[in-house]
Amino acid sequence: MTERPGAPVEELEQARAAIVDVVKHPRFWVMPVAAVVGLMCLMAAMYMGAVVNPTKNLHNFPVALVNEDIGGSVAAGQPKQNIGDQIVESMVPSAAKSGIVLTETNRTDALRKLNSGKVYGVVYIGPNFTNITLNMAKSAAPLIQIKPDQPRIDVYINRGSGTFASSITSVFAETMGKQVNEAVGKQLTATVRQQLTANKMDFSGAAQLALATPVAVKVSEPTPLPEGAANGLSAFYFTLLLVLAGFTGAMMVSSIVDGALGQLPIEFGPMFLVRKRLPISRWGTLAAKWTIMAIIAVLQSSLYLAVCAAVGISMPNTFVLWLFSILAITAVGVTASAMLSVFGSLGLILNLVFFVILGLPSSGGTVPLEASPSIFTWLAAFEPMHQIYIGVRAILYFDADLGAGFGKSIIICVIGLILGLLMGVVVTKWYDRRKWFRVPGAMKLSPAFAKLTE
Repeated sequence: MTERPGAPVEELEQARAAIVDVVKHPRFWVMPVAAVVGLMCLMAAMYMGAVVNPTKNLHNFPVALVNEDIGGSVAAGQPKQNIGDQIVESMVPSAAKSGIVLTETNRTDALRKLNSGKVYGVVYIGPNFTNITLNMAKSAAPLIQIKPDQPRIDVYINRGSGTFASSITSVFAETMGKQVNEAVGKQLTATVRQQLTANKMDFSGAAQLALATPVAVKVSEPTPLPEGAANGLSAFYFTLLLVLAGFTGAMMVSSIVDGALGQLPIEFGPMFLVRKRLPISRWGTLAAKWTIMAIIAVLQSSLYLAVCAAVGISMPNTFVLWLFSILAITAVGVTASAMLSVFGSLGLILNLVFFVILGLPSSGGTVPLEASPSIFTWLAAFEPMHQIYIGVRAILYFDADLGAGFGKSIIICVIGLILGLLMGVVVTKWYDRRKWFRVPGAMKLSPAFAKLTE
């Protein structure tokens, strides 16, 4: 076959004419430009807004406070004082101003909450805090050569609640230490100076320096994470894998199934194929996609665990994690498939917004919700990624404790699955009853709307 002379020139002219025609008619390019720009701006606002200023946005950050100080007196016959109580009285309102909520409780309850992710830290003042502090003051006398114990406030963290949250607690401990030392240091220095002056003794510079910062604040982790926990980030990344398996999987399954049923063209490189359209209802198509997603959920959950084991991720409660992964992928996949069946191409955008653009910054997996603007706390109440993250975190770090959010996560996933099933079944069957099948002309459009789609 010989090529017609001048054909490339004619094709080039046709291409130019087509481009000019598209540019002349904004309806061809305004919609895609507006859709992409709008979505990306929304993504930028959500992602950057969630992390831009954690200190300024800090609110309702829960920390348990345990004060077991029994008090003491400087000498026999002297009034009893309780320095622990004094610290608590000044610490609680001071912390509240910075967005940290200190809640007094006992040691057992505080550690239980710390190990279930209900608080991000524990401030512990021991029973002999006042006595140790006063003994330190007594040692300032020149004739006493015994080196006293230093009073200490312990701050406990758990990186299982989030590395960033533990960092916030550690910074709070440092700030608290400066404030406590300033207050207690002034009090002890004044007391010792008064006693030494009354006894006509010198107040050495070394003693004054020691009393200026009498209290040690120690940050520790009672239950450290095991190796392979990614410093508390493995739960977040595993959650991301589950959501993407359901969300992206639904997109891929929808495209492949629609092509196989003849409802969309199949295109591989230069090949463009439109199969014969099979006589299947909207509900039948959706049921087929759901069946495939259920198979994917089981298979992909198994493969995820295999990959994580191969790279060395710590995975306690493996069987529970496997079952929960199946539930999470199925719930996301069923809902995403239903959105596509109900809204068509618009479902792609809605799924992207719901599962990813709004889901990632409100997950609480990197920056705690208490360190982001309040809108993300509101979003987290119904966003799948946060609910799944809480469940995965409880399985990996809190021994699959139902009270650590695992129970709630299961309930929310089941509710989401049921809602997705209901939406898909009810709407697709309604479309079928109205005979709005997936064929051209099945739904009669109003003249105005038909003109827009020409």
